[in-house]
Amino acid sequence: VYSIGYYGKINFSRVLNERNSFFIQAEENYVKFGDNVVMDKIRGAFLYTSAVSPHLNLYLSSTHGKNKFLLLKYRPANSAGICYHRLLQKSAVDSMVISVGPMPEYSSYKTGVIRREFRGAARIIAPIQLSGYAQLGADFMYHPLIADFTDYRTYIEAFLQFTVVPEKWFFRITTSNEYSSKPQPGVRRNDVSLNYSVSLKLGK
Repeated sequence: VYSIGYYGKINFSRVLNERNSFFIQAEENYVKFGDNVVMDKIRGAFLYTSAVSPHLNLYLSSTHGKNKFLLLKYRPANSAGICYHRLLQKSAVDSMVISVGPMPEYSSYKTGVIRREFRGAARIIAPIQLSGYAQLGADFMYHPLIADFTDYRTYIEAFLQFTVVPEKWFFRITTSNEYSSKPQPGVRRNDVSLNYSVSLKLGK
């Protein structure tokens, strides 16, 4: 039995001026054993921020994705809110970010179910510089249904990154868990993955 698997991720950011910047991310994870596709996941995101104070930003974001494991055919979600960053500049946490805002979304499932919902969006990003050549990081997202907080989703990603060539090449181990308190019938609540990747940084 043959197998095929690949994982790829692209991050692109641009500072437009002292107050405004944007960030684009695209990610795909695919695994197939013989004729059985066990993972087919695509995620994409766009984020625009505008600073209103040294540590406070307003943001607009748009995310898009599909996930065969969750029977999710396509899900776009848009959010706008406030983002507070660099809370602990004098500690090992060099750039913690906390953001909150409303998030209307549309979900189309392979079962034919379509859900249009109004959710909240909360996110915490916490990278920790362990040394000059090692970094630990975590990304936590929480999306509750505003009309029913027992219906919520979380996404947790943690990584350990090692520098191979300073400011250029990196080796990263990433684990993630996507959780839904009320998944589609026949779908497990957790979608856990572990990936290894080599990263190349382009630009400054």
